[in-house]
Amino acid sequence: MPDYTLSNAFEDFLNDAMTGSRLTQRTYRTALNALAAFLLQEGVVAETAPVSELTIDRAQRWSTWLLNEHVQPNGKVGVSKRSFHTYLAALAGLIRYLNMNNRLSFSGPELEHFKDRLRYVRRSQKLPQLLPHPPTPEQMDALVQAAHTAEATPDDQRAELRRLRNVAIVEALHTSGLRVGELVKMRRKDLRPEDRSAWIVGKGDKERQVFFDAAAWRSIHTYLEYRQVHDGATGRALGDLPVFARHDRKAGKRILPMSTEAVEEVLKELAGAAGLAAAGITPHALRHYFATRIYQATHDLAVTQDALGHSTPATTRVYAKLDDRAVRDAHEEAFGKR
Repeated sequence: MPDYTLSNAFEDFLNDAMTGSRLTQRTYRTALNALAAFLLQEGVVAETAPVSELTIDRAQRWSTWLLNEHVQPNGKVGVSKRSFHTYLAALAGLIRYLNMNNRLSFSGPELEHFKDRLRYVRRSQKLPQLLPHPPTPEQMDALVQAAHTAEATPDDQRAELRRLRNVAIVEALHTSGLRVGELVKMRRKDLRPEDRSAWIVGKGDKERQVFFDAAAWRSIHTYLEYRQVHDGATGRALGDLPVFARHDRKAGKRILPMSTEAVEEVLKELAGAAGLAAAGITPHALRHYFATRIYQATHDLAVTQDALGHSTPATTRVYAKLDDRAVRDAHEEAFGKR
């Protein structure tokens, strides 16, 4: 058996920090399972084959196989356009990871050819542009209210920490535009009291400043002040501790950052309490809410793009469509007098 197999490569890639959140890693694992199935049809067993069996030619042919031959567990042949793009992202990430770590040594021309091929097949399976569906102001008010009116439990310190933290999470997400991955990575020293802001590192390792309104800032500091005794007892520098921490029994007295899944669960529970279980309230929905409000206030795509940390204006442009009143005004003119 070779020292470094394809299975070793898959696991190392999935466990590497550059791969992304645990949710991304789970999705990419599904993609790599499909890649292993393709290789098996070619007589390559991922558990025993050396990583060098993943050639550029095989990587390119996998995309065609996904669309025309891949049989999913439900018996359906092929994958959806959205899954196809996710699988290609997993493949591109794997190739990049292996090349950076000298596990595979592709030449410059080979890598350029591979990238050109990926661009071509992505364009051939272009995704429809779906508009975001942010919560309405009324739904947002109900969610915030549910967080603030959750029953206080001063006799149960752990439960009270969770309650104060959850209030701060809802207030912070919908007034800052933070991605959930950015929220859970924030440390206390990232907070800037002089202008109620924080400096965070987002996608692509790009640093940006996010701002909070007065209510969010107050909620964050109410939570941190209540946590002060625990934070001071860790022996670690306060500035290095996460802003949003776990308060479950398994964490004990350790100050551990929350996972993105835990934040999603917090919002799911609060949405249920607010009567919004069917509204699709997620951390990203709150980011959509923030973006919509910023664009409506400024009608400036560049400002909205900077506030969200988008790398291209094309990603931000959907919020201009959400605020396009021309069709609504025309409809009112045509039918408003009935």
